[in-house]
Amino acid sequence: MEQNIKKINRSIKIYPLFASFTGDLIFFVPIDTLILTLVKGLNASQITAMTMASLIICILFQKIILAIVKKIGNVNSLRLGATMLLIATIVLTFGKLFMAMLLYKSIHELAVMFLNMDEIILKSNLKFVNRKDDYFKIRNKSKIIYAIITLFTALVAGKMFNVNHYLPRYLSIIINVLVLGTAFLYYEAKVNKEQEMKKEHKKLKITSIIFYVILSNAVFYSIIKMGQNNSKLFMQYDFQKFLSVEMVTYYITTIVFISRIARLVGNVIFGKVYQKIKDKMSIVLTICLSMAFLLLIIGHYINVAFIYKVIFM
Repeated sequence: MEQNIKKINRSIKIYPLFASFTGDLIFFVPIDTLILTLVKGLNASQITAMTMASLIICILFQKIILAIVKKIGNVNSLRLGATMLLIATIVLTFGKLFMAMLLYKSIHELAVMFLNMDEIILKSNLKFVNRKDDYFKIRNKSKIIYAIITLFTALVAGKMFNVNHYLPRYLSIIINVLVLGTAFLYYEAKVNKEQEMKKEHKKLKITSIIFYVILSNAVFYSIIKMGQNNSKLFMQYDFQKFLSVEMVTYYITTIVFISRIARLVGNVIFGKVYQKIKDKMSIVLTICLSMAFLLLIIGHYINVAFIYKVIFM
């Protein structure tokens, strides 16, 4: 079967931007706990329950999602994920009750599972054009772009929130409409049927790889998000004892902004560090996470000067 090389190369080129804008609701993330508590009226327990429930739903639906992916293909699964991401954003924007927020979170997490197919598509396309070794370079590029984008949104989301609580979410809807349109530009290299027959014995292995890619990304994404939300809630409740809502927004988004700078630097040097220490990287990341948690706890108990609390947290 003759391949459309232009479409394959186009899909490879748009991957970094597509992955960056689907990595999260970029105008929502810096101020998510503020929106959920101050606008939607949720408390910390409800936010945690919402995240846990969506994680359980992902685990329960994993086999169904895998069956859907096998049935409709990777590209159509990607488009389905982009559609669900847009629906989740609309529910988040206009929903008011806890059940609506639970629905938003569940749809969003399921969307992430379908959107993970962009990596499978990227690998297939790179393999077809003999650029298999470029995978990690392109993937890291997407992480750097994501860090730059969220660096910008961390600066402006808080200001927009203070002007109008709904403005960041309206922008999120517009962005996700564009994301959905971009999903229809994706194309995946098709494997020759004779090659498929020769590789029939490997199908189970390939299916398992796709299965674990979807599951692990969704599970780890939800766990990390829950940790981030709990940390921001912790800081938010502490700051509200001393500051107005506007100033809490300012401090929270400033902290997120600084964390994005650290993430950007981390993405730039990650490849070089990984080449040197390889498997030991997991130990380094574990130590960093432990230190972050320790600083958060120390900051909570600092009552001498508010600025020290902010610095530690």
